[in-house]
Amino acid sequence: MRKLIGPLLGILFISCQAIWGWTAQEELQLLVLSEMEERIAGRMAFYTLERKLTERGFMVTTDPQIAAIGQAIARYSDRVHLHYAFYVIEGSLEPQALALPGGYVLISRSIIDAVCQTDDDVAFILGHEIAHAALRHYADYKLRDEQQVAYLKQLIQQQNFVAEEEQPKYSEELHNILFPYIMKLRQIKEIEADQFGALYALRAGYRFSGSTQVLRRLRRLYGEDFQLEQDLFVPDKPSNLSTHPTLSERIEQLELFRIKAIEVSKLFPQGRDALDQGNYQEASLIFESILSLFPQSRTARIGLGVAYHLQYWDSSEGDQFLLAYPGALELENIQLLRGRPDWMMLQRAIAEYQQVLAVEPGNKYAANNLGVAFAELRQGKEAETILREALRVDARDFILFNLALVLYRKYQETPQPAMKEEVVKLLRQYLQFAPSDQVAVQYLQTLEQDERP
Repeated sequence: MRKLIGPLLGILFISCQAIWGWTAQEELQLLVLSEMEERIAGRMAFYTLERKLTERGFMVTTDPQIAAIGQAIARYSDRVHLHYAFYVIEGSLEPQALALPGGYVLISRSIIDAVCQTDDDVAFILGHEIAHAALRHYADYKLRDEQQVAYLKQLIQQQNFVAEEEQPKYSEELHNILFPYIMKLRQIKEIEADQFGALYALRAGYRFSGSTQVLRRLRRLYGEDFQLEQDLFVPDKPSNLSTHPTLSERIEQLELFRIKAIEVSKLFPQGRDALDQGNYQEASLIFESILSLFPQSRTARIGLGVAYHLQYWDSSEGDQFLLAYPGALELENIQLLRGRPDWMMLQRAIAEYQQVLAVEPGNKYAANNLGVAFAELRQGKEAETILREALRVDARDFILFNLALVLYRKYQETPQPAMKEEVVKLLRQYLQFAPSDQVAVQYLQTLEQDERP
């Protein structure tokens, strides 16, 4: 997947190594684990950690909902073939989240209860830990000397051949050597893991706002310098923690990432223009960049297919067929990048609209906007009532579209043929006013292709 990022999406990522680099001046020896060695090291570290947690009265369990979110995100990571496994630490414990070599991810129930209000929030935490594993943060180490490198290799390679009663001792020794390095690597790579973790979650269909919401809640509850890695996990915690970014710095970098991602999502019209102008390779790069953000985007994938198809036509005699491609990126993908909702502003807007309607009940603009506000609050019944009354007073184009959208959402929850027919009718009426509105066309096409009874 990483190769798809290309020059356009590459600007989204900031090199953490340059910002949070190693400060030690001593000569270090590089240890590069193969994927098999990484998995063995991860298994050894996990068993040791599980034993230590059990000894302290905690339980390491599996949660099907957490595992499902984790696996959904892992499918969009840079190493999808790792055997990712997700565990929950139960018990009275400060918020924790940790990844181990080979794709082991542990998250405490306390962090879920403290800062996770939606699946989007959980998705960011899991995505962050998946990123540490997927980007090999815990597979490449700079160790103290060649002797330590050789000894660690020996521990890993002999793990499958030692007696069962000896395995805990070997795992403990590996744990004691690796964990200080893992924690230092984690500090250096936090911002990179934030950005790629948010990207993986976004690719899987989770809202980007979950990332900054989680970090803001952690900052509010535990302070600016709170770190998820605690003494519980680390035998000898590194004394120099200056390399660890603050929560505010991490939030700032995520917001910059979101702004750049929005810029990429807005490239779709340029991709269409490139197709129209015969710049098929440029169009391919644009659609590939969009797909690196939204691999589930059908419109971007069709655009990429058309770019390839037209390059084929350039290389052949070609026939007199016509290719078709959509006019806009799906709304649901663009909405995933929206920032944190400011509900107070929406409530203030509602108060202003209601004030107008109290004086002039038939004001179509206030009624329309009030209906939209209630729809955004997911108060569909109130939104439908207001918009139907506004439509009765004045059948304006914007009221037709907004009522159609409210009923479309209702139809998605409880499919009824009569409701589908009404939405189709409203959209067709609206398109008489605005025939070039590709969003309305897309909704209409989706409904017409819906074969539910």
